[in-house]
Amino acid sequence: MTATGHDLIDSAARFAIAMPVGAWHPLLPASLDSLARQDMPLEIAFLDASGDARVAAAADASGLTFAYRRTAPDAGQAAAIAEGWAHTSAPILGWLNADDLLVPGALAAVVQAFDADPGAGVVHGGSDFIDETGQVIGVHDHVDVAGPLLYRSNLISQPSCFARRSAVAAAGGMDEALVYTMDWELWVRLYAAGIKFTRLDRTLSHVYMGSGTKTAHITPRRLTEIARLVNRHAGPWSAVKSTVSVALHPLRSR
Repeated sequence: MTATGHDLIDSAARFAIAMPVGAWHPLLPASLDSLARQDMPLEIAFLDASGDARVAAAADASGLTFAYRRTAPDAGQAAAIAEGWAHTSAPILGWLNADDLLVPGALAAVVQAFDADPGAGVVHGGSDFIDETGQVIGVHDHVDVAGPLLYRSNLISQPSCFARRSAVAAAGGMDEALVYTMDWELWVRLYAAGIKFTRLDRTLSHVYMGSGTKTAHITPRRLTEIARLVNRHAGPWSAVKSTVSVALHPLRSR
């Protein structure tokens, strides 16, 4: 394992962004650049488990200063995110995958919302879908305000969601055992704990929608995680309906 830039804490940073990278993706340079274009101090934890020299080269060429940078195998995406957050100290948490981008001004809008409402524990917004070239191909239309429906359906676009570190800690942090639903499960625990969600009516991120994404994979592990999550909070009948809906989604998309 190699770790560089270990705990270079920026006391002026409002955001700690974890970047878990499991494999090279052509959008990675653009993803890194989207952070550089936020025009504010950030604590970025770059967790590279890819073993691909192109990933390291992209990070080196980004011009970013990393609060924490690790190059080694890890226990999975959720564990990497938790590791990144643990090596930062900024009060607002988020994560950005190698194939997703923040839009210019996204973090400024989020911090303004947090400052306007000290009672808000989570701020989230919308996302556009992009292809492998970064071109917008659609709008993520399955995004809504947090409410009881969150127990049955993930209404939050992960790259466009940011939470206070204190709220995440109070809710128990990231469940590192999860592979597919770590974001949704965290939102549910925050909502169940009475944390206030504030939705911004604006696009905050661009999300890659194509082959190779977890969203495109309907696996037994994913369906099991969904069933357990929904059953825990909404009961067995809702778990069946939610799981079947996800399983049939590829057929409806044809």
